[in-house]
Amino acid sequence: MPAARPALRLGATTAEGIAPTVYVLLERGLQRRPQLARDMDGLVDLHFAEDIAPVRIAFAGAEITVEDGAWDDADFRVSGRLSHIVHLTTTPKVGGMPNPARAHGRAALARLTRGEIRLDGNRALGRKLLQLLEL
Repeated sequence: MPAARPALRLGATTAEGIAPTVYVLLERGLQRRPQLARDMDGLVDLHFAEDIAPVRIAFAGAEITVEDGAWDDADFRVSGRLSHIVHLTTTPKVGGMPNPARAHGRAALARLTRGEIRLDGNRALGRKLLQLLEL
């Protein structure tokens, strides 16, 4: 029997935010990997170098909430330019991280190495997030 999909909820949004876009990406990930999402537990922040409101995601087993804003105590934080973060999420993955055997994967890993994208906090939660957002 397939795993039940967690409920996905869009919370507070702002005029400068992109929470609805992240919501749609997560919705696609839930369709493809419901068990992965159900096993996730924690608070995630996405912070952008541009003048865009941060996005926060709360994973709580049976429910996921996406909204504009930041957590004071995020378990995992992604920071960088929006285009770099999008590239990171769309890159083919191996074990939740960019695949170094692919050109796009090497480019994403290079951005991580140069500090253009920062991944801070619970790495296991971060890998699951990247797998969930993978196109």
